[in-house]
Amino acid sequence: MTRQAQQGEKGTLRPQDFHAQALKAEAQGKWQTAAQLYARAFEQRTAELELINSVQAGLSANLEMQAIYDLVGDKLRDTFNAQVVMISQYDPHTEKIFHHYAIERGQHLQVPGWRAIDSSRSEIARTGKPFMINLTEIIRVVEAGKMSVVPGTELPKTWLGVPMLVGDQVRGIVSLQNLDKENAFSKSDIELLNTLTNSMSQSLENARLFSETQRLLKLLEDEMEIARQTQQSILPSEFPRHKGYDIAASIIPARAVGGDFFDFIPLKKQRLALVVGDVSDKGLPAALFMALTFSLLRAEAARTADARQVLVNVNRDLLKMNALGMFVTLLYCVLDLRTGVLECTRAGHPQPIVLDSLGRKRLINLQEGQALGVLENFVLDQQEIIIPQGGLALLYSDGLSEACDTRGKEFGTEHILQELLAHRHKNAKNLCAQLWNAVEQYSAPIPHQDDFTTIVIKRH
Repeated sequence: MTRQAQQGEKGTLRPQDFHAQALKAEAQGKWQTAAQLYARAFEQRTAELELINSVQAGLSANLEMQAIYDLVGDKLRDTFNAQVVMISQYDPHTEKIFHHYAIERGQHLQVPGWRAIDSSRSEIARTGKPFMINLTEIIRVVEAGKMSVVPGTELPKTWLGVPMLVGDQVRGIVSLQNLDKENAFSKSDIELLNTLTNSMSQSLENARLFSETQRLLKLLEDEMEIARQTQQSILPSEFPRHKGYDIAASIIPARAVGGDFFDFIPLKKQRLALVVGDVSDKGLPAALFMALTFSLLRAEAARTADARQVLVNVNRDLLKMNALGMFVTLLYCVLDLRTGVLECTRAGHPQPIVLDSLGRKRLINLQEGQALGVLENFVLDQQEIIIPQGGLALLYSDGLSEACDTRGKEFGTEHILQELLAHRHKNAKNLCAQLWNAVEQYSAPIPHQDDFTTIVIKRH
């Protein structure tokens, strides 16, 4: 066979080409030729469909990518007179190949890692056309170091490779080897292999991309789970226990990690700081900014008993470490455990709700308050209110009040008051859970769009 024929420069005949030639032969009265051409067209189409079906079967069965390569490789081995079949991925940027499938005389071979492309496959990658060489030339390129033989395998007498084309880009190479004779593959073999490879290339590339996407998603999910566990470990794992009080909290992030947080910080003179914060945005960036704010609050609360100064100092530090331009709304409340006085310092956050023993709302004079991390000179709202005996206080993020139903209507403070009034006799932990259940039912079937955080303080 001439090199021109070996490299397929005459073009690859597809089943429809054979069919067209058969019709032409019929018109000329060449019935025997027509029958042969029809047989060739049927044979090629059958093989092509079987190979494509192998790939599709692998995809529909959700097989691992390697299992799909094995399906295709085994089908090629059964179709052609080849003791060796290899399916290799090609990276044009690094000019390296990765052998996903390799078999010799029925024995599957493991060829690990990306390797520099050899001269024969390089020729296919350059031209995008089939290429075949025989023993004499194989020995020459091996001795010249332009082709390597997998250790423990035989030197082939015929090597044939065809490109795996996606569009006009070579993304891989399928190669057949015959170990017993030269010129083992006919022109029709080359045509059939090229047609089959072209037919399966896009499906195989789609399967590979899907597999890679799934791998990256799994990696991301694993990393997000670590981030979630890390964030949960930052938050208090136990609620404060003080005589005369029942205190609990709940936090439900809208994603794996979120920007909401809460904290309980013991202070001197029988006082307890209770904190609810809500970082702008959601997800990992918000979680990182939340961890920063959380740490700064703890550090500043240990330095000064002045709640206003705590937030001023936190704001100063956030402005220095806020390359993404994020901000955090914050409610920093100091509870005097002896008197029930709740001193609230509010930085753009929803105000607390306080009920007396009869379920009546205690009024709080709302003033302006601005979020932290935005302005150097900002306004804080400071109020003082007493939690009466038998009453309760609720600190929350806007994931509670701004949850929307299917019409886009917010849950709102009126619904919050109704839930508190109806269930105020429950303990603090169950009351937090009740508020979350109410929001879930109100928003159903819409998934929750924002982080949800509540702290309930009940005074006996």
